[in-house]
Amino acid sequence: MFKAQILRRSFSLFNRIPSQHLIRSAARDGHQNIQIQRVRFRRHFFTRSRVLGTTFALFAGYELLRYIDIPLDEEEEEVKRRARRRELRNKVRDVADGEEDDRQEEEEEDRDDEEDSEALLFFPTGFSRAKPRTFYKGSDPEWLEFVRIAPDRKRIERVRGELIGLVRDIAAKNPQYKRRLGNINTKKGAIWVEVKFPDGPPIEYERPGIELTEDLEFRRATRPVHDMHHKRLANLLVPTAVANSVYADSKMRLGKQWQAIKKYFGWGESKQDKNTPMQITVTPTPSSALQEPVPKPPPTTPSKVPASTPPDSETQQQQTPPSAAPSESLDSKQPAAPLEDPFYELKGFKLPSPSAAVTIDLSAFRQTFRKNYKPPWTNVMDDPPRGTFVVSGLIEIIGDKAKMTLDVSAAYDPKIGKFVALAAKTRSIVDYKQKPKGGP
Repeated sequence: MFKAQILRRSFSLFNRIPSQHLIRSAARDGHQNIQIQRVRFRRHFFTRSRVLGTTFALFAGYELLRYIDIPLDEEEEEVKRRARRRELRNKVRDVADGEEDDRQEEEEEDRDDEEDSEALLFFPTGFSRAKPRTFYKGSDPEWLEFVRIAPDRKRIERVRGELIGLVRDIAAKNPQYKRRLGNINTKKGAIWVEVKFPDGPPIEYERPGIELTEDLEFRRATRPVHDMHHKRLANLLVPTAVANSVYADSKMRLGKQWQAIKKYFGWGESKQDKNTPMQITVTPTPSSALQEPVPKPPPTTPSKVPASTPPDSETQQQQTPPSAAPSESLDSKQPAAPLEDPFYELKGFKLPSPSAAVTIDLSAFRQTFRKNYKPPWTNVMDDPPRGTFVVSGLIEIIGDKAKMTLDVSAAYDPKIGKFVALAAKTRSIVDYKQKPKGGP
């Protein structure tokens, strides 16, 4: 009877003994006082498994980084050795006259370096990035070509004339320009075109990564990336033009919805509602009621009625007033007239019809997207291709209806004698006949 009560339970908060079991066990033992105390066993922080696991992970990471960094240090030492050898050869070349032999040796060494730099696999470790900007030197062939072209005024004028003719021919063949400007005269129009030589080549891009050499060694390296691919990827990852267009379109739609809600609840009246008179909505009537009343002719004798006119002709139907019975028979034979939407009569706005095609107004989205989106080839003025110079300015296009001014930038390659890139932007359009938008 006085036996101590022993309760076996787990330490989980979600697996406790019900209170009914405790009451029953206490009743069996004479309702003795039972003291239940929770106990929590605290584990040591530095256990054997944690110490061994942390030590193994740190050792493996250190060995991996050391294995990757060793080839990089060896490569740096090899580069320093080659630089020292080249310095010694340059000193010897200044003393001796064997310049051609030294050039051949340098070319062979460069070829050996390229062969040594070939890798079996390349693992990219990040996105492409821009290299430090470089500039043309006085000894570069591109700069020497610019120096030779700059004083040649005849060639400069020929290049300017080619750009003007090219732009006007493209505008004359464009159907949108012809519809807006009319027939375009390619010989008329003012021009302001100038030539600018860039200070350096365009910015180059590279992708970092780790490559596996033929000696089965890992080393850090970079691979060149085309500027077009870099800019397309940047537009895809950071779509600022699309975000701005979506914001402008959503703002326009929400503004329209808010104005409709204010108008429905009568919170505010627009200026147009105040100026326009009140309109009365009229429910649709049958087609017979919309016809103008025709005066009833005087009664005639049967002898005056022409025999060729049938008794149920159109003229007789218009003259006789419709009665209730004939109207019901006509309505049963003819299709019923379209009724108004009951939801529109009740709430004041229409619901979209499931049979009608769903159309979305994307005019604001398209307009904002065209304004903000800049294709990768439009920055000709900033980064022209290597070896090219920029020909830019204002070109006026004359049409029958209006005249237009274009802001043009093009890159001309003197080696091939052609334009390799062209970008044009509309600056202004002036109509010859301008009508008042406020009305007559």
